[in-house]
Amino acid sequence: MKNAWLLMASLFLLLGTATNSKSANDGEPGTAKKTLVICGSGDSQNLLRHLAAAYEQSHPNMSIDVPDSIGSGGGVKATAGGKCDLGRVARPLKEKEKELNLDYLLFADSPVIFLVNSSVKGVRSITAQQAVGIFSGAITLWSELGGPHGKIYVANREKGDSSRSVIEKYIPAFNAIDKPVGQTLYTTPENVAAINRYKNTIGYASLAEAGNQPDIVVLQFENVSPDRDNVTKGAYKLVAPLGLVWKNEHGREVKNFIDFLYSPAAEKIMADHGAFSALTKR
Repeated sequence: MKNAWLLMASLFLLLGTATNSKSANDGEPGTAKKTLVICGSGDSQNLLRHLAAAYEQSHPNMSIDVPDSIGSGGGVKATAGGKCDLGRVARPLKEKEKELNLDYLLFADSPVIFLVNSSVKGVRSITAQQAVGIFSGAITLWSELGGPHGKIYVANREKGDSSRSVIEKYIPAFNAIDKPVGQTLYTTPENVAAINRYKNTIGYASLAEAGNQPDIVVLQFENVSPDRDNVTKGAYKLVAPLGLVWKNEHGREVKNFIDFLYSPAAEKIMADHGAFSALTKR
């Protein structure tokens, strides 16, 4: 009897050890779910939600939370402070941010586009000069651009916004506008929603966030479409770098998600949602 009890006790110890070993394995059935939080820029918010959903399907014990935008700077600070596992950024790290000992990965390029509500007929391309005229208030009617009769309503972004910075870098006169007109919106999703909702409205955003909206038309810039070929060969000039940051000392869950971004499945999701993988170049 004593030997039988010893055998039973040994079996329980073995089972317990096996259970603990299994729980440490990311994505195996029967383990407690682990959560990754990816916070930051609105420019990649929608894209990363699609990537997260695909990752969760192949890793059933992982849950990935992609909360609403707090901006690139907010994502960097939250990640450095341990509030997020990964930070979404739509620009290179600033010099002060590089002192936070975060790893950075450029995972996709997304065109920055000018976009209009679908009520704007007859306007399918915009020049740099026209963009400056609209956002400075020098051009106020769609008919001045070959469009319908009606006032131009402007959805703008705040100074320092990632998409605005891309435009200002390529169009110096846009950066020189003293008093931009229109309504200033402080997150990319809010900006896109306003253009999608209100007639005769124009704005700008990353294609990754603005694509596939029912009442939005993406404009060519200088008669060049923001497609993969034009972005890759440099013909389309307005491009935002979509990146992720994380702490140097990170868990295996972070590494596994980063590895997933290199996969063909992730590359396809990016292409389907207005971004082009930068990892295939490596």
